[in-house]
Amino acid sequence: MKAVSPEGNPIIGTMEFVEGVALADITISDNGELNMEYSGETEVDWNSQRTKTEEGERLFVCSGRKLWRESHVVQVTQASPAVR
Repeated sequence: MKAVSPEGNPIIGTMEFVEGVALADITISDNGELNMEYSGETEVDWNSQRTKTEEGERLFVCSGRKLWRESHVVQVTQASPAVR
């Protein structure tokens, strides 16, 4: 059975947190102020990846790019004979 959102869109994944380092050229001015010029690249730490939750429930993403709590996805998917 494929999971669907309350709007009937297929669930395509989970919302994730991933840490990264935004690469930049960092300089210090004569008055001690740090200046940054971002390079437009981020090094991602995939080992930091974790699923975002809300009130203890995992958050899922549908094909419409909307977020849905796990209980809403389960409830709608179980009640929808069209997705079986």
